Amino acid sequence: MLTIAVLPATIVGGLLLKQQSDVEANYRIDMLARLSNTIEQEFDYRFSLLSTSLDVLSRDRLFVQAIDNFFLAGHVNASLGSLVKNTPLVQAAYLIDDQWSEIESYNGIHGLSSFTKLKDVLLHRISKNKAKGRQWVFYYNSESLMPLKYNPSRRGIIIGVPIFQSMTNGLKRVPLGYLIVVVPIENIIKVLQPYLKNGERVVFQNNKMNNIVISNSKVDLHVPTINKVIKIKLDNKYISKPIEYTMKVYMDKYLGVNPYIKSLKYITFFGVMIVLLAFFSAGLTYRWIARPLGGLMETVRAYSRGEYQRSGRELRFAEFFMVDRLIRNMAKTIQAQVADLAVTNSELNTAYLEKEKANLQLVNFNDELERKVAEKTLALSNSLFREEHRRSMLQSLLSFSHDLQTGDIIETVMTQVVALYPTAGWAMKTYADNKNQWACENIDKARLEENEIRPEEHYSDYYCLPDGDEYLHCFKVKNSQNEIVGIIVMQYAKLKRDDFEVISLFIRQLSAELEGRLLNSELARIAITDSLTGIANRKAFDHDLEEHIQLFNRYPKRHFGLFMLDVNGLKRANDNYGHHMGDALLIKTSQLLVETCRITDKVYRLGGDEFAIILEAGDRDSCSVLWHRLEKVREKINYACLPNGEHVEVHFAVGYSSTDQNPADQVCLVADKAMYKDKRRFYEKTGLER
Repeated sequence: MLTIAVLPATIVGGLLLKQQSDVEANYRIDMLARLSNTIEQEFDYRFSLLSTSLDVLSRDRLFVQAIDNFFLAGHVNASLGSLVKNTPLVQAAYLIDDQWSEIESYNGIHGLSSFTKLKDVLLHRISKNKAKGRQWVFYYNSESLMPLKYNPSRRGIIIGVPIFQSMTNGLKRVPLGYLIVVVPIENIIKVLQPYLKNGERVVFQNNKMNNIVISNSKVDLHVPTINKVIKIKLDNKYISKPIEYTMKVYMDKYLGVNPYIKSLKYITFFGVMIVLLAFFSAGLTYRWIARPLGGLMETVRAYSRGEYQRSGRELRFAEFFMVDRLIRNMAKTIQAQVADLAVTNSELNTAYLEKEKANLQLVNFNDELERKVAEKTLALSNSLFREEHRRSMLQSLLSFSHDLQTGDIIETVMTQVVALYPTAGWAMKTYADNKNQWACENIDKARLEENEIRPEEHYSDYYCLPDGDEYLHCFKVKNSQNEIVGIIVMQYAKLKRDDFEVISLFIRQLSAELEGRLLNSELARIAITDSLTGIANRKAFDHDLEEHIQLFNRYPKRHFGLFMLDVNGLKRANDNYGHHMGDALLIKTSQLLVETCRITDKVYRLGGDEFAIILEAGDRDSCSVLWHRLEKVREKINYACLPNGEHVEVHFAVGYSSTDQNPADQVCLVADKAMYKDKRRFYEKTGLER
């Protein structure tokens, strides 16, 4: 029991320690992220500050004058010294001429020849990288660019800045000289080292340069660490070609020895000691207490089996002797009670049998009553279901008429019939607006084709075709002239009289709506169609023009074009040959215009001898193309003829405009003026009277 009590406490303690260790680990990860961001920002800030300082110095006219005048070199030395002192990254600075001869330096080596190795690379970059920046960055390794005391590792970064006679953009610029600064690794370490604590280090890696390791103390590589890798790019608006580093920031995983492991060792040690102590205590308890108790238990078991002989085992304590006497007295009492219970049990068994007999009769009566109630309930439920079903169908038919007027006929019909008979298969076909195609729900179209449903071959409005275990119930949809306008097929078992009445009422509503839709569609077509030429009329033109203007106002890049046309000589044709010739002239003109236009263009007759064309995609070029096609039609001689052989030549005036040339609300006026100008030109050229 002691082990059972200690073991959960040990487990809970270990879990709490593990949780605390995880909290500390997350804290260390957060510290690592903050340290990484700080190092990255400081690195970028220092080099951005250096680039800004170099850009300012490269524009200093003193440097340009010092290249040409040796006596001004001393002033340059002061500027270079100020740069080195105020910029912690820079340790040495050089001013050299275009022949790579040293003019002045600060903390440098006089007469330095190492820059000659960079000459070709720097000149190549100057000639190739003109799109961005005027500073070039290089690595140097194992080169003495300054006294050894400043740069013992002889590694670092060189930044070169060309100095021009003129900074004006667009001129051919040849450098007069170069400003070279040296950033040794030691200065980079010196700048970033204050941000590091014990157990923290930063490693900069680059494939062209050995690693740069920065730490604030001696690094023990055997201590567990966590790290974060960041890509750093040495880049700003002044640098022509950036260089990249991979920065790895390391931090000790623990502040000291892993507290979780140490605490777990203590818990394990004390747990083992407690378990051993528990086993030792259990042994003593068994020897002095459990064995006598075992003897008493054997006595109790023997009494329970009716064996009242005392065991020969000696008991160790007086208390156990008292318990033994108590058990024997209890045994005598139990024997007497058992005898009384036997008599009482016999009486109870007799009463129980009589009660069971009465219960059986009551159960039989209840079963019969429940059966009769179930029969009555089922009959009432079936009757109620039929009434509810009939009421639901009638309500659906009442709303069906409204849905037909506002929605798609096919979709509305299929939704309604599926709702009425969800287990049935349905198919519908109309000969007016769905191109003689079947619309199906829960029925295979192949079955319809196999059964060859042909309503024209059946005289009755309803006929039935066998389809396996079910039937195909076919209902014709007719209009007021008794013409078939559609058919509905229902795949179902045999229909009852109520079902047939509901579906027939449904078909009559559908027939009336289909006929109304066809009449409305024809009236709408007639309202926007010119009765003589068959093309769109003035009403359609006004509607389409307003729609194109609204679209153009919403999408200004969606231009459209407008052509205005007027038939020349219509009055003369009517006067000389009669109105039949005038009608033929208008019809022939409309045919020529429709044949000349694109599919997306639309031709309108505005009334009398006036026509119009709207180009949906009508910018200046599209309008010009159509105008040339119309010009070819005018150049070709076309005639409008009567059956008796009389004919007149077809000619028309044209004017156009588009929204990429004129405002949308002015295109009609501009095109109209251009058309009348063309019409006057025609009559002046031909000498005919209007």
